[in-house]
Amino acid sequence: MRLALALLMITACSKKPGEVRLKEVNDSFSSAGYKLDSFQAADPGKFSAQKCVQGLLDGVDTIVCEYGSNDAVALGKKAGEDWVAQAATGAVLTNGKTLLVVADRSRADPNGKTIHKITQAYSKTR
Repeated sequence: MRLALALLMITACSKKPGEVRLKEVNDSFSSAGYKLDSFQAADPGKFSAQKCVQGLLDGVDTIVCEYGSNDAVALGKKAGEDWVAQAATGAVLTNGKTLLVVADRSRADPNGKTIHKITQAYSKTR
């Protein structure tokens, strides 16, 4: 948990204008009422990313990754779609050089309201 939070804080210092980073995603999720205590560092290689964190948001598996290039984001999006394909429902979104992947593997969100709330919070990230 501390490692993931440290990663989120470190990225705030390296942001260029107009680029969404993990810190901004963290802030958006916190503003939407989500606690990111369960988030931990995840293998970025699986998603062709520089950094990834993973955890549960209201029972929904969630991964957020940060990238160094648009080409890498495209590769990560494909990997995210493959990861979601194994779940009942899910979503894959990009915002600048970040990627959000959510998957309802445990069927904790049968009506999709949680995934919708997560993706809305992510979409508001600036």
